[in-house]
Order: sequence, then C-alpha cells, then structure tokens
Amino acid sequence: MDTLNFEASLSQLIQQYPQFSADYFDRILMLSPKKEPKKIRAFYQAYLPIYQATQKIQASQKATSEIEEALRRFHFYFPAYILPKRLIYFIGPLETYGNVVTKDGVAIGLQLYLGAESSWYYSEQINTIYPTYISRQFAPPYIVVNTLQNVLNDYQPISTNGKQLIEQMIEIGKRQYILEQCLPTTSDTLLLGYTANQLKAIKENEGDIWTFLSSQNRLFSVDPNLTSAILTEAPYNDYFGEDIPGNVGKYIGYKIVSSWMQQQNGKSKSDLVLLLKTPALTIFNQVKLDF
Repeated sequence: MDTLNFEASLSQLIQQYPQFSADYFDRILMLSPKKEPKKIRAFYQAYLPIYQATQKIQASQKATSEIEEALRRFHFYFPAYILPKRLIYFIGPLETYGNVVTKDGVAIGLQLYLGAESSWYYSEQINTIYPTYISRQFAPPYIVVNTLQNVLNDYQPISTNGKQLIEQMIEIGKRQYILEQCLPTTSDTLLLGYTANQLKAIKENEGDIWTFLSSQNRLFSVDPNLTSAILTEAPYNDYFGEDIPGNVGKYIGYKIVSSWMQQQNGKSKSDLVLLLKTPALTIFNQVKLDF
C-alpha cells in the first residue's frame, strides 16, 4: 500500500475486495476504514514484517494446490455442498482468526502459519494466548488440515453439548475419519494434531486408556469435568500422565469410527454422508472393537 496516500490506497483496496473487506475490517481488524484509518495504518506498519516473513516461506503457494485437491475429494463425498469459490490469504492480528469460511470463500490468516519456531509466537502477550502446545501447530502444513476442518464444519457443524462422552468422542471421530479420506497422504500426526511421541504413547497404551474409559460407566457420563479432561487440547492428560495429550478422546473416537466403517458392507464403506447422519450410539452399539 501507498503509506504516503494511505486513505486513497485503503479505498482502492476495499474496491478491489468488496465482499471480503467487510469481513476483514469488521470481524478481523474490528476497525472502521472511514473512522479509524490511522489505526489501520498503524496495524499495517506493525504487521508488514509478518507479511514479509510469510512471503519468504511461501506457505500460501505450497498450500493452494493441496487445498484444491482436498476440496475436489470433499466434493466427491459431499456433492450437495457448494464449495468455497475463492481462497483468500490475509494478514490479521495474531490474536484473531487463522482460518475461517466466509461468504466470499475460505479466508486464511497467514500470521498463524509462520512455523512453530517463529519468534512472533514467543512474546509474553502472545505466548499467554497461545501456549507452546498450541503454537507448535502454527506451521504451513496445518493450513490444509485446518481448511478442511472448517469446510466440514461449515457443511455440518458439530454438536456435542450435553451429550455423553462416547457420543462426543464418536462425533469428533467421524470428522477425523473424513479428514483422512480427503487428505489420504497427510500424516496421522498432522491430521490428529499430536506430536509423534504423543501418538506413539497413545497407541502403546490404547488398551489401558479404553479400559479406564469403559469402566465405572464413564463412557456414558455427561460430567463436564470428565469430558473436558478427555477432549480438550492440553499438553498432558490429567488421567493418563505427561506422555498422553489432553484430547486423547479424539483418537479413541477416530478408532471407533474407523473400525465401524471397515466393518460396513458395500457402498456404505465410502458413504461419508451416511457416516455423518448415523447416530453416534448406533455406531457404538454396532461396532466390534479391538482395543
């Protein structure tokens, strides 16, 4: 932008992106171009180094073709869904959206994909908002995964409020299974958001984890303390120790759904619309588990 003629340059930007500019200024920057151009200019100057950093790593160029391929697969499984028309890359405040579906397309905030080692994530303020176990996922490969997660949630928002632990795990597991089908070459660690050591520890201890969850009626609990401890992202798990991540329930739910899908006959093996529609308890009652 022309910082010497900033307001005119800002007006041209809005004309160039008439739909997304409303989302960008109202929802992301939360600043009015007409009333607060000086604050927008200050943001521009403060975040220009972040924009330059994203240009060096070329995250958007690498992600675009992968997103397009993943969306083609998603359309194959969910043909009724109208795919986003555009991929919009932007730079926003570190504290705000990194990936969101808008009326204009999928908007991807590259400020949250600079790489886990980026110094931008280690200031006292930002590290308070995004502790290291969160910011380690602020890397370019997560752009595609996060985009598909949000497209899937746009197609059918997940609803877990008030549901039993087993229902919540399976609903989350459905989405993990769908991600895997749309991103068949993506590693399990990226799809699940675990470190390699966390995933290894879960697989080594999945029998004990399942025994704990399936005892004392825990699977059918609606206790928010239990569901939070099993489903909320955290660096370690309150029940299973430092090697197991907080949201271990994501893996358990995925394993249940994956087993159920493998046990289906014929077309239903690839019918992901049917998978989403099938009640979680129906899946649980029908599946033969091998924990």
